[in-house]
Amino acid sequence: MTLIELFAPRASLRDDQRRRLSERLVTELISAEGAPADLIERGRSITWLVVHEPEVWAVGGRVVDPADPPTYVVRANVPGGHLTDGMKAELVRRLTRVIAEVDDDPQRVYDRPDAWVHINEVPSGNIGAFGQVVATDDITRYVVSGQMPAPEAPAVDVPGDDDAGTVVDPVCGMTVELTGDAITLQLDGTTYGFCSHSCRDVFAARPRPAA
Repeated sequence: MTLIELFAPRASLRDDQRRRLSERLVTELISAEGAPADLIERGRSITWLVVHEPEVWAVGGRVVDPADPPTYVVRANVPGGHLTDGMKAELVRRLTRVIAEVDDDPQRVYDRPDAWVHINEVPSGNIGAFGQVVATDDITRYVVSGQMPAPEAPAVDVPGDDDAGTVVDPVCGMTVELTGDAITLQLDGTTYGFCSHSCRDVFAARPRPAA
């Protein structure tokens, strides 16, 4: 999915500007001439936008007056691994164009550094939905075909057998695979798994009730 964040000083945007920016930043980012309508719709369905209007906004060490012309930051958090330099330049052009169209002085954002666009590529494997990691290829497949990977069943905790699969670290709650190099502790006939030696040491040092 794509997360667009719009930052502007509090009270510097009118309601109509805020609404138009919220709509146009999404539609302009997810658009392609000649692309099938259902593909565009799926892309927009997983493109979310949040408007941040902080109370304090300073530029050059001076707090911006809400009566001044707005300054903007647009941050586009996109799945990484497929954007070329040309694609990034196109994103900057598109998002800047939206700001210019909404601003009272369209040329201002081209003449002065009053509108910044940040493109943050989120590495594949660093996005999750359905309680599981969703890779960049999975997101692309969804946009193209409408198919998203089925949610995985939750891991079942089966302590006590090195071949049992997974257990939950009793200290930090991480799910641990009971592979050959797993960090484990045998206690009273039960095998406990740990994400690290530190968690195992903390668990081993806990006082236990007398038998």
